[in-house]
Amino acid sequence: MKAILIALTLTIVVVLGLRWCCAYELPGVGVVLLYFLSYGLLQWHAHARKRGSGPDASCPDRSKWPLSGPLGRLGQKLGGVVFPGAFLVTNALSLLNPFQAVQIVRQLLGNARLRKREKQTGDDLTGYRCKAKYRLPVEGEWLVHNGGDTPETSHSWDVLGQRYALDLVRADAHFRRHSGNGGRLAEYFCYGENIVAAADGTVVSVEDRVDDAPLVGWGFCDFTVRHFAGSHVIIRHAEGEFALYAHLIKGSLRVLPGDAVRQGEVIGRCGHSGHSTEPHLHFHLQDSPDLFHGMGLPIQFDDIIVDGSPVAAARIRAAQRVRNAP
Repeated sequence: MKAILIALTLTIVVVLGLRWCCAYELPGVGVVLLYFLSYGLLQWHAHARKRGSGPDASCPDRSKWPLSGPLGRLGQKLGGVVFPGAFLVTNALSLLNPFQAVQIVRQLLGNARLRKREKQTGDDLTGYRCKAKYRLPVEGEWLVHNGGDTPETSHSWDVLGQRYALDLVRADAHFRRHSGNGGRLAEYFCYGENIVAAADGTVVSVEDRVDDAPLVGWGFCDFTVRHFAGSHVIIRHAEGEFALYAHLIKGSLRVLPGDAVRQGEVIGRCGHSGHSTEPHLHFHLQDSPDLFHGMGLPIQFDDIIVDGSPVAAARIRAAQRVRNAP
């Protein structure tokens, strides 16, 4: 979302500069193309900077993971260009949606405040220890598709609220996340699976009005929805520890604000609502009930099995297969 606003600012500066300095009025199509070009270059620069940050043993190797959806037939090379390209273009259109435009601004302002706070304290919270005892918010074995507690594994390190977020999916032994060609939601292994409370807590807020995104498997970012997190729940699990369970199926949520929940209690079902390129659960912990102003917190899970080995307590990261111990 930060890239969207920067691209918009650059576009305005160029358009006004041409008007004032050269007396040239850029046509509407040119303005739109300039905005998309600026946005694309910013995203390319961000990815290039991350790739150039140096190797890391914890950085996941996704070279053998098949691309999900119908575009997977294009192969890793071509599909790997078309898929993110489709996402970038449709994501850039989020600014035209008044609901998402407000969310973009709120997140940008919140992130600026959190960055100032981090700079003042000098603490990125990597050493944080959770107050509540957490277990995985899913049943059975899942794959950590994105996320971790380092810049190389992070879901989105520079978005401080989501710095330690995790994206969870179900996958077979070959990392395929669906049967068929992946053009239908029902083909995805995690779609409709139960999502459970990671710890005891109290429901703070619920959004249950956002439908699943259309065109699954084509890299489409649903810029038409009222909330980028889709249908979701925020639960207070301890003082200063609030968890977001996002991209759930509309109408599947079983809780209301103020409800007390127990660890392992079903709160909804895994879906594809909001900004989701394929069905998955987005889960993260933050220190505020306000989604746009909470600082992300690393989360430690107790009594889980990681890549087949029982672990008493662990943080998890991308490419690991995880499940709760019996």
